[in-house]
Amino acid sequence: MIKSKNKDFIDKIKDRATRSLKVEEVYLNGKFYFETMNYLQKQKYLKFSSINKVLENNFISGYPLGYIITNESKTIVGFMGTIYSKRNFNNQEYIYCNIHTWIVDEAYRINSFLLLTPLINQKITLTAFTPVTSLVGLLEKFDFQTIKIKHKIVYLFNFLISKNSDYSIEKDSAIIKKKINQIDFKIYENYYKLPYEKFIITNKTDSSKYIFVIASRVKKKGLNVLNLFYISNNAEFKKNWDKFKFIISKEFNVNFFSQYFFDDIYSAFPDNIFLSKTKEKYVCIKNILPNINLDILYSDLIE
Repeated sequence: MIKSKNKDFIDKIKDRATRSLKVEEVYLNGKFYFETMNYLQKQKYLKFSSINKVLENNFISGYPLGYIITNESKTIVGFMGTIYSKRNFNNQEYIYCNIHTWIVDEAYRINSFLLLTPLINQKITLTAFTPVTSLVGLLEKFDFQTIKIKHKIVYLFNFLISKNSDYSIEKDSAIIKKKINQIDFKIYENYYKLPYEKFIITNKTDSSKYIFVIASRVKKKGLNVLNLFYISNNAEFKKNWDKFKFIISKEFNVNFFSQYFFDDIYSAFPDNIFLSKTKEKYVCIKNILPNINLDILYSDLIE
C-alpha cells in the first residue's frame, strides 16, 4: 500500500495510465538489458557516452540499474536509471537509490510517472540530483522534498604554492587500505576500479590520523578542476585548508577546486575564501534520514 499524503493523486494518475504499458526492471546483462542499451543509444535527449558512464556505477548486486516502460508491441518507450548503494551512518546500514536519466518518448510522456511506481513503496532514501524543472512538481507529488544544494568553486594562484608542508598525500592502494577505517574501506572498494582520484592526507608527525578523499579531475574551458565529492572529515579538511590546498594543487596540477554540499558546515572550504563563487540549485529527496550529512556520493551528479 502506498503510504503517501498524496495517495489519492497517485491512485488517480495510475488509473489514467494506458493499460497496455508495463514497467520492467533492467539488470546488467539480464532480460531487457541489450534492448535498453539500444534504446539509450538511439534517443536524442542525452549523450549516450555520459549515460553509459553512470550506468557502469553498479555498487550493490541484486538491484536493477534502471526501469523501462514497454508498450503493447513490447517496444521500449521510456527509461529511468537507478544507482543503488549502501550507506553506513551511526553504525546502521541504509539503502540509497539515486534516480537519473529519466527519458520517455514524447507520445508516452504523460505516463512518465509509471517509472517511479516501483520505487515509492521501498523503505529507502531516494535522491534526484539532476531533475529537469518539469519533473520537480511530479516528484513533489510523490512526497519528495525539494531542497537546495550549493556548488562552490575556488581558484588558487599557482605562484602561491608552498614548498614545505607538514602534510603529505598518499595514493598507493595498499597503504590507503591499511590506514582507513571500515566505512571508508567499503567506499574505497566501491570506487577502486572507477577513474577517480582516491587519496589520503596524513600528518608527517602523526601518521595515525588521515583524511580520505575521492575526487574527479576534469578540464573545463582548458582549466584543470578537482571536484571533491567525498571527504571523510570535512571539519578537519576545512580547518587545514590553507595547508592542504598547496599540496593537493601541486599533486594533481589543478588551479580550481569545487564541491557540492547541502549545508555550510559540511563545506570543505572556509567561508571567507578570496576568488570563489557559489551557485545554488534544487534537488529532490524522499525519506531523508535525520541528522545525516547528505552528500553526492553514489550519484550521477559526480559525472
